[in-house]
Amino acid sequence: YFCYNSQMVKKISFAAIVLILLILPGRVFAEGEFATSYDVLYDIDENGITTVTEKISLKNLTSAYYANQFKLTIGSTKVSDIKAADPGGVLDVTQEQKDTATTISIKFNQQVAGLNKTLPWTLSFKSEDFAEKVGKVWEVRAPRISSTTNLEAYNLTISVPASFGQPSLISPTPKRQTLSGGRIFLTFDKNQLMSSGVSANFGSIQVFDFDLSYHLENSNLVPVLTNIALPPDTSFQDVIFQRIDPKPLNVTVDSDGNYLAWYRLNRGQKADIKVFGSAKLYTSSKVKSPVLDETLRKKYTESQKYWEKDNPQIVNKLAEILGDNPPSDSESKAKLIFQYVVNSLKYDSARLKDSSLERLGAVTVLNNPNSAVCMEFTDLFIALTRAAGVPARELDGYAYSENTILRPLSLTKDVLHSWPEYWNDRRGWVMVDPTWENTTGGVDYFNKLDLNHFVFVVKGSSSEEPIPAGSYKYMGQDSHDVKVSLSENDFLGKPQIDVQTDTSSPILAGFPGVIKVKVINTGNAVYPSAIFTITTNKLSVLNSEGQKTGLIPPFGNGEFKFDVRTKSLLDSFNDQIEINVGGQKFTKDVVVKPFIIFQPIPLMVVLLSALMVLIYFVVLGGHIYRKRIKNK
Repeated sequence: YFCYNSQMVKKISFAAIVLILLILPGRVFAEGEFATSYDVLYDIDENGITTVTEKISLKNLTSAYYANQFKLTIGSTKVSDIKAADPGGVLDVTQEQKDTATTISIKFNQQVAGLNKTLPWTLSFKSEDFAEKVGKVWEVRAPRISSTTNLEAYNLTISVPASFGQPSLISPTPKRQTLSGGRIFLTFDKNQLMSSGVSANFGSIQVFDFDLSYHLENSNLVPVLTNIALPPDTSFQDVIFQRIDPKPLNVTVDSDGNYLAWYRLNRGQKADIKVFGSAKLYTSSKVKSPVLDETLRKKYTESQKYWEKDNPQIVNKLAEILGDNPPSDSESKAKLIFQYVVNSLKYDSARLKDSSLERLGAVTVLNNPNSAVCMEFTDLFIALTRAAGVPARELDGYAYSENTILRPLSLTKDVLHSWPEYWNDRRGWVMVDPTWENTTGGVDYFNKLDLNHFVFVVKGSSSEEPIPAGSYKYMGQDSHDVKVSLSENDFLGKPQIDVQTDTSSPILAGFPGVIKVKVINTGNAVYPSAIFTITTNKLSVLNSEGQKTGLIPPFGNGEFKFDVRTKSLLDSFNDQIEINVGGQKFTKDVVVKPFIIFQPIPLMVVLLSALMVLIYFVVLGGHIYRKRIKNK
């Protein structure tokens, strides 16, 4: 945002009496007396250093005021080489950096005095905050401009080297996009920049390598079965796992899509677990036809601890946000709620100094808006969104940030971050980050998220579980358990399955039989849900129709049971079980034998049973015969 210093003149006995109006952040005094126009160029070089050139025209709309100073506040902490000039020559410039913003003060060589008096002047500076190379992607950001009276024009052109590659994401859509002289030019106007800042990514994927440590401890008196949450695949990321040490008993998928690795711990046992892998992040969702099950839709609009969607304060605030004519679609509702959260909460970095950082939740932060960190931005958005009937969830994970002042991380010492996502019936799950839009001064983190948000866990069914990597520590332990680095190496996930079959040998004719099948993923990526069939030549398989494997993560397995029968008690043959999983065939030979004759012990049991039955009927018959004789 920007403001200027105006002074009012009155003539008394040839002496000028000057009233200086105080300048407060975010507020412009006497702004109705001046009009401004801007023509701004962000010229970004091969190293990402941005030279900002602003051609400004300041017009006096009254004869009662004159301007001799101008202040401009920008959302940047790395500003250098500031220069300003007007037709009278070089201008005196000072700067002040505070929190996430830099204020530049310019003193004019001449007063802008007199009705319709216009002063054209130029301001330029360099900054490292507007463009950054992040792994395989160049990210360019321009903050939105603040609302102010008599802003006649504001045009922004962003110029980047063509070597950055074709843009994969530009929000909002530029008025013009041209290629000239080895550079790409993106042009935006005032209306676009007043509603949001500019986000432009050059590159379509980002790759991270990770090394995660988990510490488990069983303080119970009996053995326990427990789990850790591994980074999952989502609509915007793929994950592969090179190694998990020690190997888990199994890796399962919960209703939120989290991968849970299971371990059995004996009484008093501790376990240190290491997980190595890579993650690939995408700018666009992988899901082409998104569908949300009605059961999950209901679950993701329920009240939870920290997401008190039915609390009267939340309900009343939502009514205030949506207004008298609330929109009907989920995206419009979510956007209004997002903007409210961004504009009403204030990031409190002082809270990060507290080693026992306490989560406040939606209602508490609603009453204490100046004490928010990323958890509260997320919780308030989710509570309000669920109250509006829009499914919403929490995402915890790693967010890559070169500037933790503008893009802070605030969950733990392992530089974790929290952000929400909401369900859009057209686009599916959409990730947003109200914290970073707040701290960057209006860079757009609603319409399209960057490639820096790597999800560790999804919290939808519960606001408290599962906990992300970096949070599994022994009592009193202070260790750095999350190591994530950018990678230039792309990868292709390779799921690979093996099938193990277990059945009694031989299968006894005429008796119920069971075939146990275990499908094991020995690859490095999740195995998608596949059609599962089992066939035989002679045996009858009772429940083989409509089976699906479900998702099987790396190091995970799925177990299935099939009931088999023979046609008679006397069947005796060799058969082959054929298992087809996702187009792959696995076979197992089985033997079927009659229960009566295949070995002597069962035969003796049968003969003895038959003899006992015969004796029973002989005795019973004798008893009936004697009773009839007696009655005669």
